[in-house]
Amino acid sequence: MRITHVQTALTLASIGLAGIIVASPPALGAAAEGTIAPVMSCEALAKADLTRQDAQITSTATATREGHAYCDVKGYISPVTQFEALLPLETWRGDYLQQGCGGLCGHVDVDLKDPSRTSGYQAPYAPLMNGEMVVAADDEGHETASNGDGEWAKTDPELRLVFGYLSEHQLAQAAKALIRTFYGREPAYSYFSGVSDGGHEALVLAQRYPEDFNGIIAGAPANNWAALGGMFETWVAQTNRNAEGKQILTAEKLPALHAAVMAACANKQGVIEDPRACTFDPASIRCADGVDRQDCLTDEQVKMVRDEYRGPHDAQGRNLFDGGEPYGSEPAWSFWLVMPAADAAAPGDVYATLGIAYLNDMAFWSNPKTPYTVGSVPFTADMHQQLEQLGGIYNATDPDLDAFRAHGGKIIIYHSWADQAIPPFATLDYYRAVANQMGGYQAIQSFSRLYMVPGLYHCPCGQPVDGDPATTVQFMPQLVAWVEHGDAPGDIVLPVTAQSTGEHLTELTISPFDPLKPAPQNNGLNSNYDYIGASSDYRKGNALWCSWDGPTLACSPRS
Repeated sequence: MRITHVQTALTLASIGLAGIIVASPPALGAAAEGTIAPVMSCEALAKADLTRQDAQITSTATATREGHAYCDVKGYISPVTQFEALLPLETWRGDYLQQGCGGLCGHVDVDLKDPSRTSGYQAPYAPLMNGEMVVAADDEGHETASNGDGEWAKTDPELRLVFGYLSEHQLAQAAKALIRTFYGREPAYSYFSGVSDGGHEALVLAQRYPEDFNGIIAGAPANNWAALGGMFETWVAQTNRNAEGKQILTAEKLPALHAAVMAACANKQGVIEDPRACTFDPASIRCADGVDRQDCLTDEQVKMVRDEYRGPHDAQGRNLFDGGEPYGSEPAWSFWLVMPAADAAAPGDVYATLGIAYLNDMAFWSNPKTPYTVGSVPFTADMHQQLEQLGGIYNATDPDLDAFRAHGGKIIIYHSWADQAIPPFATLDYYRAVANQMGGYQAIQSFSRLYMVPGLYHCPCGQPVDGDPATTVQFMPQLVAWVEHGDAPGDIVLPVTAQSTGEHLTELTISPFDPLKPAPQNNGLNSNYDYIGASSDYRKGNALWCSWDGPTLACSPRS
């Protein structure tokens, strides 16, 4: 099957409305001042011709969500990407929001509270809840019961491309065609918000499709995907297995470990401002006389915890990913990389599932003849190099955002210092490369910001709170003000809802982060890592673009 690269936005006259009966807007009552009414009925929109976008509408229906009326449009984009778009019937004020996904995706769940639809810690965004935006999302080319399922990619290289970099661009073109048809006009401004895999999608759009969106939020981006999936996720799972395949560290030990880290590294407010400055040594809570208790670590556990903080590395000590688990993230290790002692299936955790699915179904053009298991992944420079062969499809690490800047785009990137699922160090490496590529930190402040959030975990994922300190984030108001009014964001104040120690803050202020400032240099396990892909991963022109030449898929960098 041939991949069709969607062309630039079409004018209303070229959408192809042949056969559509343009009806008068339905009688919906008096519209509020400043709102934009449809030029046709939701029923008539079902006949819209989206063949130029390689898309097909499968259903339209009027629906009420969060107390507001929408035309709920469902459809697919070739070959099989399912999407949903909600077009307000009475309350649209002209903007479009596209939402990212999480994990390996596989589902369509448009969310009218969380702009990213996946984070779990986003504060509600009023214009979205009030029905003022068209909103859409897709499944990245496959439907699965779990977002850790990679079976869909096993024998289909085209679906790998859709997941890697095509889906969000294709949806943007299809959704904008729907907007032009339904309202008779373009969206005033287009926004994208995503976290995790959605953060990866956000950076893909800024790097590969710089004219699709006016404003982008990239939260906790899985940008260095090949090394993250193939090396980091499998490392944290393998490191917690003993010779019998059982867990070394169990969830019962996490409270004591976290308390010791906070005592060693948090400031008087109870905040670890930068885990790279922390020098906590797990041996400091070694069990005395070899007696295993829940408030201490055995020798085997000390080694395991050290390896988790340091991250995947080869026999020479060279890191195979941008660092390891950050200090302060310990409570969130539960479910992700450790399980309760009574869990007979442990260590079958999230990392084990995602990492092995990636290696066996997605990471190589020719899948491994002998499937990888948690215990069989080699942590070598050669394995890292093999993973990079498809890194140009999955990674979003090209630091050249000049076309996005030239188009007038604005991007806010944020990451938590305590992110247990995607350590923040790859985001720091990426933004540092952007600054070096594009004239320095001050030069890139014209269109970009990086915010590092102390204490926040990747997502709740069964935790009682979202971080230490726990907080909620929402960058849409700042992004919209920047895009639409030129108000560049500065310091941002976040509410604090819980914390384990310190002076019990009510709020936390975060400032734009300069990655070019010297990093702390010490003997801490989050410091001085030597990532072997530091120069090759974060360089201009490292993305692969693929197309079909008859039965052959040809991939190469774009000049």
